[in-house]
Amino acid sequence: MAEPSASIPISEGVGIFVGIVAWDVLSAGEMELLKALLISAGGTAVWYGARCWQCSRRKRR
Repeated sequence: MAEPSASIPISEGVGIFVGIVAWDVLSAGEMELLKALLISAGGTAVWYGARCWQCSRRKRR
């Protein structure tokens, strides 16, 4: 039976985005949406890469 591939961590990316926007609002009183989007996209890509790496390590065993 085939194992499912790694899924894209959408909920983690949204959580990072909301956290950064909330931090900006609380600390500076303004939202920098582009900065939050870029950071959350990068974090999501890193998290997805870690999941893919973990799946490939499991398949080799």
